[in-house]
Amino acid sequence: MLPRVTRWRSGDGSHHAVIFSSLDKDCADAVIDEQIAHYRELVSEFEWKLYAHDKPDDLLSRLRRRGFEIGPREAFMVFDLSNRAEWIHDSVDPAVIRVEREDQIADYRRVAEAVFDKDYAFTYGELAEAIRAGSTDHVGYIAYDGREPVSVGRLYTHPQSWFAGLYGGGTLSSHRGKGFYRAVVAARARDAIAAGAKYLSVDALPTSRPILERMGFQWLTDTWPCVWKPS
Repeated sequence: MLPRVTRWRSGDGSHHAVIFSSLDKDCADAVIDEQIAHYRELVSEFEWKLYAHDKPDDLLSRLRRRGFEIGPREAFMVFDLSNRAEWIHDSVDPAVIRVEREDQIADYRRVAEAVFDKDYAFTYGELAEAIRAGSTDHVGYIAYDGREPVSVGRLYTHPQSWFAGLYGGGTLSSHRGKGFYRAVVAARARDAIAAGAKYLSVDALPTSRPILERMGFQWLTDTWPCVWKPS
C-alpha cells in the first residue's frame, strides 16, 4: 500500500493491479506516471481498477490518454446475506457442484473460455493450487444440464473479511434464461454464509445485472478495468 494507491500482486507474481486510488487533479498525472514506470521496469502489464466515484472526475480520460485499454463498464453490486432471501435456499440444485477435485477443473475451464472468449489457464492453475493446499478461500462451481457443464462461477472468501466476492459467473448462450446462472449464485451464497461472510459483492456485466437486481443485489457504483501493457 502506497500513500496514493494500493497495489495488488497474485501469489505467483504473474498478475498485477492497482485496486484502489486516492488522487486529486493536482497529483493524478504524476501518480499514474509513477505506476507506469514501476510496471514498465517489471516488464509487466497491470490493471487499474477504476470506480465511478474515483477522483479526479476525468481519471478515466487521463488513463486512456496514457495508453490504458479501457474495458467494459461493470456494475459493482452488493447483497446483504442477513436478508436470507428465499432464492438462497429454494434454488438448491444437485446439478450445481463445488469444484473439489483437479479433474473437475477442465469442465470449469471449458465453459468459462466459451462464455468469455479468453484463455483460463491462470484461473485453472489458481483453482488447482487451492485444491492441493486444502484451501476453501477460492472455489469454483459448475452447473450441469445432464452431463453437460453449462454455467460456472467462483467464490472468494477470507476469514478476516465480511465480504465474499463472486467472480467469473457466466452461462453458455444456449442455456441462458433457464436458471443456471441463478443456481450458481445461490450455491456460492450458501457457502459464503457458511464461511461467515455478511455480504456478497460482484462486478456485474450488463447481461448479469438485471438477474442480480431481481435477486435483491444493490447497485453501489460502476467500475472499469483499465489495462496498461508494456510496448
